[in-house]
Amino acid sequence: MKKNLFTLIIMASCTLAAFAFGTRSMQVDGVSSATPPADDGDDGKTEGKMLLIYFSRAGENWQVGYVERGNTAVMVDYISELADIDVFEIVSATEYPSSYNEMLDVATAEFNDDARPEYVGDIDNIDDYQTVFIGGPIWWGRPPMIFRTFFESHPELDGKTIVPFGTHGGSGVGSYATLIRSYFPNATILESLGIAGANIRNDSSKDLVEAWLHRLGLDRESTNIETILSKKESNNNEYSLSGTRMAGKGIYIKNNKKFIRR
Repeated sequence: MKKNLFTLIIMASCTLAAFAFGTRSMQVDGVSSATPPADDGDDGKTEGKMLLIYFSRAGENWQVGYVERGNTAVMVDYISELADIDVFEIVSATEYPSSYNEMLDVATAEFNDDARPEYVGDIDNIDDYQTVFIGGPIWWGRPPMIFRTFFESHPELDGKTIVPFGTHGGSGVGSYATLIRSYFPNATILESLGIAGANIRNDSSKDLVEAWLHRLGLDRESTNIETILSKKESNNNEYSLSGTRMAGKGIYIKNNKKFIRR
């Protein structure tokens, strides 16, 4: 069952002392772009192709216990099932302790030292994508420091349409949008979604993800080219599914209807 009653809130840089993954309620974080729409013409990007970049940690999680698949990874599973999207996982070169308290000590030291934890493997074709989902857990009200490592290695994310998401323990995930905007000022930041780690395995959380993707027009139903009318328009009131202005071929929205310009 889809749910339509959500409260969109603007999240500033979080300084809450809630760590990681659990709370008794779900939360939706709404974030609008800080940059005006730009032309999104036929620039060589693969039409309809989206990328998801995430970090997640298994082991002991707050209010969850020991899990073999991290809370954010479960949320990624929902997104992958409901959207046509490629996935890249950021994997830490040094595995975090399985114990929650020991992991807490390591993560706190990384924050205090302004560390740049290394990760293994990488992705070299971000230029192929225009819409990129970026998400992970919230630790002490902010993203893990490994995201700074990744962002500093991938300046090509600037100018993309970015969708923040993740799991938290009460602080929401608005700080992902804040961090992303600080690194990529030319990016278009769409509405983010944060779900409490303690609730992520509930069926209602998958419903939340489904409604969020549909609201953004990024679920399989919305991006399925067979469901889109073929029509040509000559005025300037045309926007891609990501919300940016259309100037060339591709899928776009006009008057709440989806079309494809060939």
